[in-house]
Amino acid sequence: MQIIKQPMEIQYKEEIQKLIKNEKEDKPEGWQMSPLSVKKFILGDKKLQISKKIYGNDDIVERSIVTLATDRGLLLTGVPGTAKTMLSELLTAAICNDSLNTIQGNIGTNEADLKYSWNYSLLISNGPNKKSMIKSPVLKAMEKGSIVRFEEITRSPQEVQDMLISIMSDKLIQIPELKENNTIFAKKGFNIIATANTLDKGVNEMSSALKRRFNIEHIKPLNNIKLEQEIVKNQIIKMDEKNKIDENIIEILTTIYNDLRTGITIEGDLIEKPEKNLSTAELVNVYHECMIHAKFFSNSEIDANIVFDKLINSFDENNENDIRALNYYFEKTIKLRSSTNEIYNKLYKNMVKIK
Repeated sequence: MQIIKQPMEIQYKEEIQKLIKNEKEDKPEGWQMSPLSVKKFILGDKKLQISKKIYGNDDIVERSIVTLATDRGLLLTGVPGTAKTMLSELLTAAICNDSLNTIQGNIGTNEADLKYSWNYSLLISNGPNKKSMIKSPVLKAMEKGSIVRFEEITRSPQEVQDMLISIMSDKLIQIPELKENNTIFAKKGFNIIATANTLDKGVNEMSSALKRRFNIEHIKPLNNIKLEQEIVKNQIIKMDEKNKIDENIIEILTTIYNDLRTGITIEGDLIEKPEKNLSTAELVNVYHECMIHAKFFSNSEIDANIVFDKLINSFDENNENDIRALNYYFEKTIKLRSSTNEIYNKLYKNMVKIK
């Protein structure tokens, strides 16, 4: 059975082992490789044939690694699709070989997700002891001296966020139900990587007290068309090496996304920006849908009609601001390009048909 998405430590197992084998630098306590090797793992190393996995945020990667080598937590913020989760997975895979030790923030996240709960059948038969406990990801990371990931931290309730303040400050969890050895102290290497979506404020904003426990890195969307094209191609190939790449379609979609995201066309004209999140991840999804549609219904040839359908359907038709911005963009920019490019011409004709 083929797994859709393998953990980073499995997906890049050979690269991790290669970096560990060739390690020459000092490692922080609890880390399986040095900070320099972690950087090579994420940003690539041609000499060791290590693939580049994150693009356009090299400085953020380096600062994130330095943060995790200290006792301060790391908070990655940004709009959806800016690879916050991917970066946190890569960091934990490289540092402690465990990207799955995770808390998913939501309205139902509670104290047990941060501390512990009990297996009640064992609790009744054996009483309160460590064998009867169900350890939280935080508690596991403390005992191992590793990193725990906290996804969408701002979606968790305020009381959960408040609990995290004392855990990050004191680096311990007390278990009053145990008669002895009832305090778990964090081993060296313990840390937290949290992510927060700045587009959707979530259930509760983080308090200033909690924010002070983190070094905050804001990840911005890419605004480099050529680099974004390479990312789209790499992601599509990663999904399946047999995938056929249409460079022209990727270039056009990337240009459209960059125009709308920045509010400035490649011709230098100012346009209205939609409210929709136009991330690279969203761009990959749109192209992938075009490719899959063409594979099953158009002999693998992606034509402008498919591109138009997938592009328009990715917008919310009930959002008047986005539809207005899209219409203006087609009338001002796509129409201009339609005179010299057949694909743009077909895109514009499709928009005229639905008005």
